[in-house]
Amino acid sequence: MKWPLLVLVVLAIGGCERSRPGIQPDEMRIAARWLEDVAHGIPRRPGELELVGGSSELLRLAQWAGGDDRDGVRSPPPQLRARLNRHPAVQAALRSGVVLIDGAHGLLGPTPTLSTADQALAAQISDPENRDRRTIDAIVMSRTGASREAAGWYTAAVHEARVAADTADGGRVWQKPE
Repeated sequence: MKWPLLVLVVLAIGGCERSRPGIQPDEMRIAARWLEDVAHGIPRRPGELELVGGSSELLRLAQWAGGDDRDGVRSPPPQLRARLNRHPAVQAALRSGVVLIDGAHGLLGPTPTLSTADQALAAQISDPENRDRRTIDAIVMSRTGASREAAGWYTAAVHEARVAADTADGGRVWQKPE
C-alpha cells in the first residue's frame, strides 16, 4: 500500500520542474513571432520569452534575445538591432515595390522587372536584411539545440511570421511567372 503513495509523491515532485524536456512547437512559434515583432519595431519586452514552465532551450534563447544593458538602456542583440534600424528602409522598399517577399523562404529580393542598376540598389537593402535573418535563424538553432524536427517547427513559424510582418509593412509576395 505504501508504494502507490510513494509513486504519487515522486510524480508530483517530478511535475513541479520548471522546464519541459526539449523545445516545443508552440515555443518555436512564440520565439519566431517575438523576434519578428522586435525586428519590425513592435515593442516587446525581453522577459516575454521566459515562459513559466518553458523549456530550458527557450530560456537560453530568451537570454540571448534579451540583449545587452548599455548605459542603463536595454538593447537587442546586434542582428536584431540591425534589422530594427534597417526597418524603415525595408518598409519603404516593400511599399514602393522595389523589393518583394519570397514567400517560400521568408526572405526579400529586388523586383525582377527593375533595371539592372535599380536591382543593384534594391539588393543593397535586401541583401543585408536577408543576411541578418539567416544569422538570427542560425542563432535560434544553436541556442535551442534544435533537432531536425524542432528546426522544421521554427523554420515554418518564422517564414509565416516574416511574410505576415512584411505584408503588413506593405510588401507583396513575389509570384514566379509561369
